[in-house]
Amino acid sequence: MKTLSADKSKVQIGVVPEEAALLLQGLEAQRAELGSIAEELIELLRAKGVRPPPSPDHIRTEFLGPEG
Repeated sequence: MKTLSADKSKVQIGVVPEEAALLLQGLEAQRAELGSIAEELIELLRAKGVRPPPSPDHIRTEFLGPEG
């Protein structure tokens, strides 16, 4: 992420698509805690065509016993 331009009323940033997708995913996961600012950012990202990253085909879980 880098700042493209900034003044007293707005800031324009540039991010690669993968970062934007992760940002959208995080905002959607915390939208209840973040409130209206999250909703506004989600709308802006989606309007630019950003989609959250795809879910993995398989979630790998492992158990490490008490012996460590």
